[in-house]
Amino acid sequence: MRIAFTDKTIAALKPRPERYEMQDAHCPGLSLRITPEGRKTFGVKYRHGMKQRRMAIGVYPRISLAEARARAMEAMRQVDKGMDPAKRRRQPEFRVEAVATEFIQRYAKPRNRKWMESERILWRELVAVFGQRDIREIGREDIIEIMDNAVDRGAHYQANRILANVRKLFNWCIERGIVEKSPTTGLKAPTKEVARDRQLSGAEITALLRACRNDVYPFRQFVPLLLATAQRRGELANMRWSELDLAEKTWTIPAERSKNGKAHHVPLSTYALELLAEVPRFIDCDYVFTTTRRSPVAGFGKALRRLWQATGADDWRYHDLRRTAASGMAQVRVEPHVIEKILNHMTGKISGVAAVYNRYNYETEAREALEIWGARLANLREESAGVSS
Repeated sequence: MRIAFTDKTIAALKPRPERYEMQDAHCPGLSLRITPEGRKTFGVKYRHGMKQRRMAIGVYPRISLAEARARAMEAMRQVDKGMDPAKRRRQPEFRVEAVATEFIQRYAKPRNRKWMESERILWRELVAVFGQRDIREIGREDIIEIMDNAVDRGAHYQANRILANVRKLFNWCIERGIVEKSPTTGLKAPTKEVARDRQLSGAEITALLRACRNDVYPFRQFVPLLLATAQRRGELANMRWSELDLAEKTWTIPAERSKNGKAHHVPLSTYALELLAEVPRFIDCDYVFTTTRRSPVAGFGKALRRLWQATGADDWRYHDLRRTAASGMAQVRVEPHVIEKILNHMTGKISGVAAVYNRYNYETEAREALEIWGARLANLREESAGVSS
């Protein structure tokens, strides 16, 4: 479909379940591709010889509409001269932003299902600060600076993630001949990480459910659903209505979003279904939890601080709710292998040769376990209502 591109019309383009493309009425060949996740990428379509081709230009709004049109026009001028713009030899682009973009496209995306997390960290911590600098000029002191900034704001483990992702970026740059040495060489993670064992007590769950009931969508339903389903925060944040079979009371996490790369079927308890029934549903939006209608819910840190204040405890994290759910099911004598099934863990009581031959999926047991756990949460919710009344 052809429309006149403006910043306003581009902003109005909403994600759909399938990727789609729009053409610019004012610039021949210029197109905009919109993914189900809301990513908008400019490209230019042209014919070279007998073949129709498309060359990516850049991601909006990191590249402006005006710049995209200029690049598209330049590409079409090259086509008029008989050249293929996608295959022209270009001077290497050494700006941090450009190199990081290519790293994500060529290295992170093909190898890591969680590449979006790497992209988020690099853009927030490295590109936002040094994006227009030549990456060959980035030194050890610059990397220490961004890690120290993370530590100073209390994001101690995040500082470790920053170092890990920046190190991968520079190692890739060495392989490509972009830099001769990495500024991360010899740097150690600033924070020693220890395995967490925090789980919420019954009284703490009651306080948390009370705080959520006094909150608003999306976290009013999102946080209790973390407890009810025992799934990972990122998996629930990206939940789509199309993944839910409410008649069968099942949520299917697709393989591309599952940590172990296998589709995971999560039984939905009565309690979980009650929470989902409260969630508003937006037209032309498949996300269950969203504030933009174009992308999944964000703002987890701000919401967590709000819940800390409401519950009077600031030593728990979202992932601790998953551990709390697993421990709660264990307390009512759910078998360990059933809990592993619910958590979608590859390890557990049934592993090795036994796992090869035992193909029973324990879905019935998992459904019973989550129903029992959901009933427990429903009781705690009623207790919280009694306390607040």
